[in-house]
Amino acid sequence: MQLILDIRASPFYSLLIDESTDQAGKGPTKCAFVELLAVENANAKCIYDAISAFINENMLDIRKLIAIATNGASVMIGHKTGVLSRFQESMPHIMGVHCIAHRQALAAKDGFATHPNIFAFVDKVANKVYSWLGKSSKRHEELWKIMHEYDMLDTRALQIHSVRWLSRGQVMERLVNIMSAILHQWEHSEKKWYKSITIFAVQFMIHFLVDVLNELNKLNMEFQWHDMDVTIISALLDLTIEKLKWRYIDVDVKNFGQGSPYLSSFLKMAKDSMLFYEDASGNSHAHALRYEAIPMDAKKKRAKENNEGNKGSLDECVLIAIAYVKNILDGLTRRFEDLPVFNAFKIFSPSSYPIDAYDREKMSQEWLNRIINRLNIDTHMIDIRKSMNEREDFVGMLYRIAKHKNMRDAWVVCNESSSWWDLYPEMMKIWQLCLVVPASTSACERGFSRQNFIKSVSRSSLGLETLDALIFLSIDGRGSSSIDWKDVFEAWVSAKKRRSMPLE
Repeated sequence: MQLILDIRASPFYSLLIDESTDQAGKGPTKCAFVELLAVENANAKCIYDAISAFINENMLDIRKLIAIATNGASVMIGHKTGVLSRFQESMPHIMGVHCIAHRQALAAKDGFATHPNIFAFVDKVANKVYSWLGKSSKRHEELWKIMHEYDMLDTRALQIHSVRWLSRGQVMERLVNIMSAILHQWEHSEKKWYKSITIFAVQFMIHFLVDVLNELNKLNMEFQWHDMDVTIISALLDLTIEKLKWRYIDVDVKNFGQGSPYLSSFLKMAKDSMLFYEDASGNSHAHALRYEAIPMDAKKKRAKENNEGNKGSLDECVLIAIAYVKNILDGLTRRFEDLPVFNAFKIFSPSSYPIDAYDREKMSQEWLNRIINRLNIDTHMIDIRKSMNEREDFVGMLYRIAKHKNMRDAWVVCNESSSWWDLYPEMMKIWQLCLVVPASTSACERGFSRQNFIKSVSRSSLGLETLDALIFLSIDGRGSSSIDWKDVFEAWVSAKKRRSMPLE
């Protein structure tokens, strides 16, 4: 298999544990599906044994394995017996990377820690819309007619999925977009839930969550990008944190949510404790909002969080929302403690260099030291002392010939010139090494999505080899125009005894 040969020839490679491998040579970094491995069960030993067997069977040099990216599950990163720890026992230089997209999703969940019952009820209302419509084609037809009256095109409701990173924000946004139709329908046919969805605090939280989760979803989508530039992770986080602080933390109640599309619009509409919607014919429909506590079940009332004093006022809603945002900000800070390492890769990103020569010298020295110390570079592969001696001239030249380029684009420029390898061989090796350090396992998640589609949508049951082949074709397969169909026919004929018909 050519892919395995490419990895063998590569000076360094990294693993995205699940279904993908990163590898690089003297060319652009590639991320490719390699093989679907069978494991007896999902414990750390079985996963480690399966990956080790794959590496040995394909004669891959374990010393070139630079980093292992995982989803952060304890079976993967457990301190003593996790998969990563087992590899590090024999190869201490291997770097463990917790997927940045998973970390961001966990930080989003941190927001619910302070008032879980309130957000759980909001989720319950949102999922009720999905389940209520799903039980009856008649309700779908009624909703379609109402949507038509309000000049809406998309009548679908979505369900919150516990393992899908972006689902809650998408569900809340869809709910807001069809809110007028849902209120219209429930007012006449679902009195109990109409009463719940017209609580001011419920509406406030739905609109608030749309705005906050949309910002987090934008960040997550950036983190899932195939060619993610790790040197801008910090900037992306800073931008998101700044927007959340400006909208929800550094403001008073009167200006809370300023600049947030959905919440600010809702607060303007709800000033008189009413929601007004206009249909396509110009008729106005009003729904009264009630200021009362969000319902809680009996167990939670008897437990820690009771309802007293919480009357669902705007002030109370703002306090709850502030706590939610603060929890998210704390989570982002706590879960991205390795940002200094990714920031150190800026030594290969001239667009990130300080303009002042003194600052550039100081920062590049600090960046290189950070990379050397954190990546535990194998001194048999890279001469650390030589790289330190090369650094000053390397940075000076890179600044001059690729001033506005990022790490990957600058690599394309320098790698094409043999003089860079002659003048700065050790710095070029470290650059290669940094290029294959993965930040995200989103490629694995895309693999899972293809697997689910192949198994659940296309077929119900497949053998491992067939599934492996179909996933490979789905993810990395060539287009049909580039396939030699005569070769395919010959392979099909030789697979088992058949009476072949000559091709015309």
